[in-house]
Formats: sequence, C-alpha cells, structure tokens
Amino acid sequence: MAIGIDFLLEEWIVPFLKSKGIEFLRAPGNVTIIAMILAFYDSVLWKLPFFKLLVNIPNISGRYKGNIKFEFNGVKGQKECYIEVKQSASKIKIHSYFNNELNEKSDSKSLVEDVRLEEDGFFDIYMFYLNNGNKINSSLDCHEGANKLRYIPANKARKAKLTGHYFTNRQIQTRGEIEAEFETSNLKGEF
Repeated sequence: MAIGIDFLLEEWIVPFLKSKGIEFLRAPGNVTIIAMILAFYDSVLWKLPFFKLLVNIPNISGRYKGNIKFEFNGVKGQKECYIEVKQSASKIKIHSYFNNELNEKSDSKSLVEDVRLEEDGFFDIYMFYLNNGNKINSSLDCHEGANKLRYIPANKARKAKLTGHYFTNRQIQTRGEIEAEFETSNLKGEF
C-alpha cells in the first residue's frame, strides 16, 4: 500500500499540488493517507463483497428483537429483549435491552467480546457483560454475566438471528436462553 501511495503521490498528486503553489510534506502525508485508508476499511469497506475476502467474520450489525427465557429463584419466566450489535472489521460491541411484564426495564453492555468460527461452520459470539439493573426495583440488582450467542445468517426462508444462553453472578443466580431475530440495521440505543 505504501508503494502504491508513494507512486500516486510522486507521479500525480505532488506535481498537481506544486502546479497550484501548494507544498506537500511527504512523510507525514503518507502515514496520514495510509491511516485514513485503514480507518475507512475498518468502518465501511470490509462490508463490501470484494473486501469480505479479507475478513472472515460476517456482518452481524443491527437490531434484533426477541425473548429471553430465564430461571430466577426457582421460578421460570420470559421477557422481551432487543439486542443491538455495533461492529467494524476489528471490533464488536453488544448492548441488550430488556422489559418484563411489570414494565421494569434494564440493559446490559458487553465488556469483553470474541467472535469465533466454530467447527460446524457457524460463528459464535462469546461475551462478558455488565447489567446495571433497575434502580426502581431492588430485585433487579446490578450484575455481571456471560453469554454465548450463535449467529444464524439469513436465507430466503428466514431473517438472521442470534440464539444462545447466558448466566449471571447475581445474588440469586439467573440463567436462561435467548433468541432474537434481525429487525433493522438502525440502532436505537434503548428498549
């Protein structure tokens, strides 16, 4: 890339700028151009078909709507959830939003994430997260937990979805299953 940029600078850009009376400081210019190209690749280009050959991770970005089935203190329950995935070629962040039958909302954010291609050809997301709980109801205390979510890509018959399980370190441990279907590429940042 540096050689290609050097060639473009020497043959076209620098002569053009000199003809306009503009000086170009070459060394920082090359570094800046390479950094801009890499940043643009990391945020945009990696999603394009040709560039997907360079990255072996699917584009999971988007908002997913689903349900979480859980067991807390020996009682089974279910509540609505939204999972929002923000992704670039180099990192992924996941925020989840929950609402129960009493309209008590809480949210969690991933702290550590890892996306792996498993032997069966599907990608699994492993993450450690923090849930701030609900300040109104003390039974929804602040806690940490871990998730394993499988990304199932869309096909003609279904939308993409995330499915998996989780557990927490709450005073009374919670564990359960999550299933959410892709809804939109637009993230809302709330339930």
